[in-house]
Formats: sequence, structure tokens, C-alpha cells
Amino acid sequence: MSTRPLDIANVQAQLGKHLFARGWHDDSATLSLLAHGEANLIFRLGESALVRVAVNTPNKRFDGDFRRVTEFEQLILTYLKGSGIGHELQASQLTPSDDFPYTYLITNFLPGGALDYGQIHLRQCAETLAQLHRLPAVKGYELDSVRSQLPLITQPLTVFFEEARDYAQPYLDSPDAEPEVVEMLRSALAKAEQRLSAEHLLSDYPHLCLVHGDHTYENWVINEQRAHLIDWEWAEVGSPAGDLGHFLSPVTVRRRQGYHLPKGDRDYFLQCYYDALEDADLAHRIARHFAAFGPFPALRSFCWTAGYWITANRWYADSEDSPSAAERMNRLQQSRQQFPGFWQELMDWFEEPV
Repeated sequence: MSTRPLDIANVQAQLGKHLFARGWHDDSATLSLLAHGEANLIFRLGESALVRVAVNTPNKRFDGDFRRVTEFEQLILTYLKGSGIGHELQASQLTPSDDFPYTYLITNFLPGGALDYGQIHLRQCAETLAQLHRLPAVKGYELDSVRSQLPLITQPLTVFFEEARDYAQPYLDSPDAEPEVVEMLRSALAKAEQRLSAEHLLSDYPHLCLVHGDHTYENWVINEQRAHLIDWEWAEVGSPAGDLGHFLSPVTVRRRQGYHLPKGDRDYFLQCYYDALEDADLAHRIARHFAAFGPFPALRSFCWTAGYWITANRWYADSEDSPSAAERMNRLQQSRQQFPGFWQELMDWFEEPV
């Protein structure tokens, strides 16, 4: 992963000329930077469109090739077309061109704000996830149309446990590892390993669907009408409990200014979700999935956090003057302070009956 600063002004100027040459941009449609993440630059084009430019990818599934990120998200948005769940795709560039060396998607602009974890937002998010998870039963959204082109996770407890163990290893191997953190990691992994025997519940109560997989508050756009999901690069076909578990993970929730989700609000979100499925049998099946699999996305995020302390220190050691690097180092320090709280919530979750 490169930490060399990106010349955003130059990318914006190139993009403007490129879009003008293709009839997407004229003097009446302003092009302005809306957001900048590790993987994308997002520009607002006029009043009604967004341009999502892929410039990098930390996601290992794409082998560092940002073109594959754009192709993947185009596939997802094509599948979701007309559902209202995410953006509507308008145009794309899947191969860098002579006048613009990146790939991009052009979509509609979704008005709204990020998830705030109030009960109105929790209900709206629950309804959107219920719609996504029952979508394969809707004509025109059969899973066969994308299943062969997406990662398929049929044994998620095993997969997430092994990934969590791998994510924790850089910290466990570090000479700077704190004994307290080592013990928290080992005890969480041991508790999860005891839960692996419940994996049969997912095949006993089968249900596969598209899952988003990355529910940080910034990946929701919520307005008075509904909640929308954006940024689909971690999507896969698997158990809907993966989305529920990631949404409720304390690591995910606390990324919004250290917020802690009360148990009553957690229960409210789940009840809204099961009600919104409008199918008692499906709700029962997904509830069995969640009982077995629910804490595993939180475990993976927990272990990833500790491992990231080591790898990020290597990445950003020579970039101390970069504002983005400084912000990420600050997040690392905050996550270390929050880590015992993450651990306690995770251990309590694993104590819930299957």
C-alpha cells in the first residue's frame, strides 16, 4: 500500500478535462471533491451525480489492482439496479484511458447524512438490510446472476476465525506486544474456537444472499425517506448474519466518536430487522445464523485492530507530516484506549446462548 501523497488537484483537473471530452462535464456542471479515502476519490458532478475514482485498494482480494475494484462495484450496482439500496449506476470507465489514468464509476448523488445510531436511523438501516437479505426471492434479483462472480462464503465461522487469528499474529509476534493485549487476543480467540461447533446451524437453516460486509457509519447515507448503503468493495455472497454482526460490532460502532450502543438499542435494531423481513420462516432462519455467527465479524475486527497497530506503524513511519497519516495514527491511539472495552463486549457476546 502506497503512502505517497496523491496530487488530488491534478487528478481533479485531469478528470474534468476527460469528462468534458466525453460530454459528461461542461461549464454549467461543477466538479468538486466530496470525499477522499484510502481507496477512492469521490467527486460531486453538478447537482445530481457522483464520480467515484479508484486510486488504490487495501483489499487483498484485488491484488492491489484498483481497476478490479471498479469492475467489482459495477457488478454490484448492476445487480442492485432499481432496488434503491445503493447508488444507481450511470456510466463507467473500467480501463485507464490515455487522458485519465484511473478507473471510475458515475452514479446518482444520494442526499443525506451518515449513520448516527439514533433509533430512527437504526430502524431505517434495519429495513434496508432486510430488503437486501430477502432480495434473492424477488424476481429479477436472483442470486444466480452474480453468484459465480463474487466471493462465496459457505463456512463463515471457520473463515472469520482463521482470518481473525491471522490478523492478530503480527501483534502476537511483535517484541513490543503488551502482555495485557496478548492475553485479551488469546482469550477471545479461544472463546471463538469453542463456538465453531455451531457452524452446522447455517447449513441446517440455509439462506445465502448478497452481504455488504463493511458497516462503518460513513458507509451509510440516510435521509428522511430511507437508508442507503455505499462502498461495496467488501461484498460477498454468504450469511446475512455477517452484516448484522458487523453492524453491531463494538469496533464498528465506536468508530463514530467512540459511541457505545446500548443493549436496548441493539435489541431494537434486531427486532426492526426481523419485522422488516416480513417472512416468519426467513426471520427464524436468520436468527439461527445470528446466534451462531453474530460475534465473529466483531472478533475479526478486534484482532485486525491489534494487528493494524503493528502494520500501520510500519506504513506511516515515514509519513508523519502527512495529515491523513497523522489522523490514522490518532485513530490507532484511540483504539488502544478502547481495546479493553472492545474485549469485554466481545466476550459477553460469546457468552450469549446459541
